[in-house]
Amino acid sequence: MKEKRGMPKRIYSLHLSIEPVYVKDRMSSPSSLKLLAIKSLLKDEALTISALKILPMELFPPVFKVAFDGKQTNILRDMVAAWPFRCLPVGALMKSPDLEILKAVLDGLDLLLKQKDRPRRCKLEVLDLRDAQHIFWNVWAGSENGVCSADVLSESQSVVHHPILQGKQVVSVMMNLSLMSKDLCKSLKYFYWWAKQRKDVLQLNCEKLAFGVLPVYKPLMLLEVFEPSSIKELEVNASWDLRTLAMFAPGLGQMRNLQKLLVNEIFMPSELFRNGEFEEWCFTEIIFQFSQLNKLQHLYLNGFFFLEERLDQVLRNLESPLEIFAITRCMLSESDMMYLCQCPSVHQLVHLDLSGVNFLNLSHTLGRLLERLRATLRTLELKGCMLMDLQIGVLLPALSQCSQLVMVNFENNFLSVSSLQKLLQHTANLKQLTLEMYPAPNEVYDDIGDILPDRFTQHCSELLERLRGVREPKEIYFVSNRCHDCQGFCVYDQEASLCSCWE
Repeated sequence: MKEKRGMPKRIYSLHLSIEPVYVKDRMSSPSSLKLLAIKSLLKDEALTISALKILPMELFPPVFKVAFDGKQTNILRDMVAAWPFRCLPVGALMKSPDLEILKAVLDGLDLLLKQKDRPRRCKLEVLDLRDAQHIFWNVWAGSENGVCSADVLSESQSVVHHPILQGKQVVSVMMNLSLMSKDLCKSLKYFYWWAKQRKDVLQLNCEKLAFGVLPVYKPLMLLEVFEPSSIKELEVNASWDLRTLAMFAPGLGQMRNLQKLLVNEIFMPSELFRNGEFEEWCFTEIIFQFSQLNKLQHLYLNGFFFLEERLDQVLRNLESPLEIFAITRCMLSESDMMYLCQCPSVHQLVHLDLSGVNFLNLSHTLGRLLERLRATLRTLELKGCMLMDLQIGVLLPALSQCSQLVMVNFENNFLSVSSLQKLLQHTANLKQLTLEMYPAPNEVYDDIGDILPDRFTQHCSELLERLRGVREPKEIYFVSNRCHDCQGFCVYDQEASLCSCWE
């Protein structure tokens, strides 16, 4: 007992010896003596837990980090329940999912929630499971390279709305999900089970939700625990079938604060080809949800094959202007393009990507759209849009007015040497261009579409020289169709004297 009674004095003495030292507004790294003292303290688990009541506030982060690295779960559990800061950014310490560590942290939160009267020292409001706020540990826990001015300490704490429920403040849990497996990992399954039982005392926020594969579980189940309105970014980077997206659609409509939506390629299940009624229900269910997403700023829809004649339903309820608009590899009608030219939400676009949209008969409306965006547009991608000599000629007057452009991509279109010369001449006023990608001219191919290397080099060299007579390009490429010999693409740039092949 003498040792235990003397322990508080030893801790207090340690506190005095490691008080942060500021030199030119920067915090010096803690000495190895501090680390040795912490490891010595943690050897006695019971003693460490009993000492938490009088452990100085500035010692909590370094002690927690060492206990975390050593997987001392009992100590971690009790430290969570006694945490003296508003936020515990434990996700910054998790390099990979660890079920035992996660259980210890959540058990500590349970200890805190079960207490009728929260300890006065405990200020925990946010458990942050995101890979974020590394600066907190760099400053307080003393990473050797983690020096930072003291005023960042308050800035590194999450600002979250904390509702009051039945007289008690609800603790917020923050997590970003990037789901790269068909099924949930053990850690996420446990967290889902744990969180579902505690929704009345927790606020679960997920700002970024990304799916990398087609899940075998129902993705809508995740919204049973996470607050849909907390999601600001949703990415579906894998090919989902139409049915899965339609089943998830009601959840999409609940994401009222969604700012970024990316959906990459939707395919039609073979069993739906003969079920026109269910197919139409899927289309309607998905498109309808866009009426709820009025906060969108970045919209990427790739392979939305059912978008034709429905573009107005996607855009008409937006409250703020879009910054990024990318609709690729799909069909758009003339009425879609007419609406796009008039839509209030696209008049301040910074990035426009319509690659894979067929503009063979729509180039005049595309020209009107570019004219409207001439003051704001910085990147323009029209890759594989069936643009030929006639179509590109319609676009040139509007394109030449887009003075803010820094990148253009016209690859995989069908332009003659003459049309490419005109296109390059019309970029004379685009002084901010840093990256330009154009198709190799039609004249570099033989009758069956194979590349003629000598012609490729000659024509591309002449085009580059003609451009240099107007302005000096920073980075420019002429890209062929796929090469028959290497299955790559023949590319000519301002540094090359011969064509090179990129896989």
